[in-house]
Amino acid sequence: MSIVWRKRLQVRGGIDRWINFVDEAPADDAQLKARGVPFPAKSKAEAVRVFRDLHNAAREAVTRGEVAQFLDALESRERSQRGPGLSFAAFAEEWFKTCVAPDKRESGVETDRSILDNHLVPFFGARQLRDIDARLIDQYKALKRQQEHQYGVGYGAHTINNHVSVLRRIFQKAVEYKHVPTNPITPSAWLKAETTPEESRAWWTPAEEAKAMALLRESWRARHPERYMPLLVQLVVGIRFGELRALEKQDLDLSAPGPWVRRSMARKAITTPKNRRARFHVIPRGVADELKVWMFKVEGQLLFPGPDGGPLANNSLNRWYRELSREAGVREITSHGARHTSGSSYAVLGASQKAIALMLGHADTKATERYTHMQVEATVPLVEHRWALLTGDGR
Repeated sequence: MSIVWRKRLQVRGGIDRWINFVDEAPADDAQLKARGVPFPAKSKAEAVRVFRDLHNAAREAVTRGEVAQFLDALESRERSQRGPGLSFAAFAEEWFKTCVAPDKRESGVETDRSILDNHLVPFFGARQLRDIDARLIDQYKALKRQQEHQYGVGYGAHTINNHVSVLRRIFQKAVEYKHVPTNPITPSAWLKAETTPEESRAWWTPAEEAKAMALLRESWRARHPERYMPLLVQLVVGIRFGELRALEKQDLDLSAPGPWVRRSMARKAITTPKNRRARFHVIPRGVADELKVWMFKVEGQLLFPGPDGGPLANNSLNRWYRELSREAGVREITSHGARHTSGSSYAVLGASQKAIALMLGHADTKATERYTHMQVEATVPLVEHRWALLTGDGR
C-alpha cells in the first residue's frame, strides 16, 4: 500500500483533515507514518474523483450539523490503516519514570503524579498518542471547566493550564522519540487566567503588617516563643517555608548578620533551594541579637525545630499566621502570603525590583563570597529602615 496522492480536505465549519489516496503497492516507512485518512485509488485521476465526492459529503455534513459524526468516521478509517499504536497511559507512565521521578524536585514529582492519576490518564489513557489532537484537548478543557470537585464546580484556568503543561512535556518527549510527528499543544491551548496565582493570595498592607508585628512582639514573644521566632524571621526575610524549616544553627552568620540558605525541605526530602544555589539574607541587627539568644535555648542543629525536635510540620506556620491574623484583626494570610508581604513592603519603601528579587531569592546569586558580599551590602539600608519602622524606632 503506497500513497498515490495526498490532498487536504478543508471545509469551513470544522473539517480539516489530510486524505491519503493509496494503492496496493508496498509502502516504505515514511509512507506508513504519513498522517492522513486512507482512501483506495489506483491512479491520481481516480483519486481526484473520490476527493471531489468526499468534499461534497463534507459540505453536506456541515450543513446538516453532523461534523462530529463525519470526523469520527474519518478517524476510524485512519486508525484502521495504522493499526495498534502506543496508548497515552503507557507512554505517560514511561515518561514519568524516566523524565520526572529521577530529576525533578519532590514537590514537582508529587504534583505531576497527581495530575496524571487524577486527570489526564482517566481522560486520555486509553487513546493512542497519535489520536490526541487539538480538538480532543479542547474537549478536555471544556470538561474540566464544568467538572465537580471537592472545592466546588469547575476548575480554574490556572489549574487547567497546569494540566496542559504536563501534556505539553509528555508530547515533547513523544516527538523526540518519534511516536508522533508534532506536539498538539500549541500556544492557543493555554487558557487566559483572570489573575496570576500570586495576585490571588492574601498579603498584608504596611498598615496590617505593622499591627501584626506589634502583636507579635508585644504579646507572642512571651506567650509563644516557639512561634514568635520563625514567624519573625520569615516576615523580615521573606524566606520560603521549606528553606526556613531546613535552616540550621551553623547557617547563621551573626557578624554580617544573617542566615545562609543552603537547603530546602518542602516535604520530606532535603534538597537545594528552589534556584539550586545558596544565597545570603541580610537581617536587622535587632533580629540577629534575638536569634543569638534563641540559639542557646533550642536543642539540636535545627534553628527552628518542631515540638518533637524534628522539622516544623508543613501546616504549622499557616496555622500560626491564621491565629496571629485573627488576634491582630487583619486579613488572614498563609506562609506564602508572608513572603509576598515582605516583598511588597520593600517595594513601598522604594526598593528596586532587582533588590527585591535578591532579598527574596529570585535572582541567581553568584557562588563566590566576593559577589555575594557586594550585593548584600546594597540591601542593608533597606533592611534596617524597614525594621526601624516596624519596631517604632524610626518615628
